[in-house]
Amino acid sequence: MFDRRRVPVPSRSSAMAPALAVRWALAIVLALAFALVDGGSAWAHTDLDHSDPADGTTVEQAVAEVVLTFTLPVTPLGEAVEITGPDGPIEAAIEQTDDGIVIVATPAQPLTDGGYTVAWTVTAEDGHPLDGEFGFDVEGAAPEPTATATASATPSPSASEATPTAAQPSPSPSPSATMAMDPEAAGGDGNDLAARIVARGGAAIALWSLLVAGGALAFAGFAMRGRDADDVPRLIAGVRWCGALLLGGLALRLVGRSALIAGGSFADGLQADALQDAVAGTFAWVLGLQAAGGLLMLLGVRRTVAGSWLAVAGVLIAGAGHVLGGHSNTAEPRWLVLTADIAHLVAAAVWVGGVVALAAVLRRRAREDRALDAGAMASRFGVVAAASFVVVGIAGVVLAWEILEELSDLWTSTWGIVLLIKVGLVAVVAAFGAYTHFRIVPRLAAPAETPHADAPDEHHLRSAVRWESALFVGVVVATAVLVASSVHP
Repeated sequence: MFDRRRVPVPSRSSAMAPALAVRWALAIVLALAFALVDGGSAWAHTDLDHSDPADGTTVEQAVAEVVLTFTLPVTPLGEAVEITGPDGPIEAAIEQTDDGIVIVATPAQPLTDGGYTVAWTVTAEDGHPLDGEFGFDVEGAAPEPTATATASATPSPSASEATPTAAQPSPSPSPSATMAMDPEAAGGDGNDLAARIVARGGAAIALWSLLVAGGALAFAGFAMRGRDADDVPRLIAGVRWCGALLLGGLALRLVGRSALIAGGSFADGLQADALQDAVAGTFAWVLGLQAAGGLLMLLGVRRTVAGSWLAVAGVLIAGAGHVLGGHSNTAEPRWLVLTADIAHLVAAAVWVGGVVALAAVLRRRAREDRALDAGAMASRFGVVAAASFVVVGIAGVVLAWEILEELSDLWTSTWGIVLLIKVGLVAVVAAFGAYTHFRIVPRLAAPAETPHADAPDEHHLRSAVRWESALFVGVVVATAVLVASSVHP
């Protein structure tokens, strides 16, 4: 008689493998299709649109005022506009018009024959400090008998309101022109290298802490069931460390950012004026929300996910601060970019934090000489990780389309090269995840007579998640550099 018990029944994980393979393939095809489309510069960035006099031009009459017109409203930062002529710095009164889009610098005396350099520093609506420089020449203008050059350029309280003149855009920028950029991601000389490293490192630490904390809480909620739930208290206890690490990363970022604004000097950057400039604009809200979220993560952890609702709220608040400091604060259409930014952050947290959480649970079980028994837990996480990969890919393409002006920017600009490095690392991590989910997890989920921590498949699973966690560090560092850039250089 036929014995039904000997008929092999496919496991749930094996049955789902073809469907998940189709999802992964579809995600890759969509990502490549979107990446090959040249979206153009459809959405605006904060940058210097044009100036009067224009960069690289020669003016044949005395210049009474220098007009800078930006693409979006800005806030003057520090001196805002510094004019340097043949005899040194020139005093100028600074005024803003047109709802913050135009800045007018009126010299104490009209600018006569000679070469002039204009350096400007402002803050965008999203809190990113922006700076740049352009130059022009004046020829054929008679010098003013009483014209003098002063040692510093400070606004005059009694200056009358300046009226901007008709500004003509420069037909082609000169080599001396520089693009607006956040100092945290800008290039520079060796004097500010340490400050840039500190600022970028602090941003990466804060982002890593946020992703791991959010992902660990999510992993504990959806992947750890049944016997796995016994490890939940120890896992979510690590969220406290994430909160402390996030606060430390914010402190480093603030110090590095302030030092960059102060010209690369940490001593000057710790002064009250430099720190005040560092938190100008929306960045004050970014810093405040992330700090409040980190504090709640530090203090709000309990033994269960439901009991740790304060920590969950802290993750959400810190995430809101991260989104506020990104491109979604200025890019249009605002609803689309904001939606993509939020989806990208949530999916990345579930994926990155889930991998780190899985690695932490397996490591603890191995250290305590317990059976890893990770088949069901890894299978549940694999399904969610696949969905997160799809969301990360689509949202990332939308955000990249918003940033890149031309397809060639991917390999000709620093921003594009960093993006390609990030995409490459994500692809490697995705390959590890696919191998783990389709090859290792089905074997672990199959019934075993004597499961033990030294089983080959369990060893391979531990190795795979360790590699994924390590690679995700590089992904987060690249992300921190990209987020810190208001426009690509």
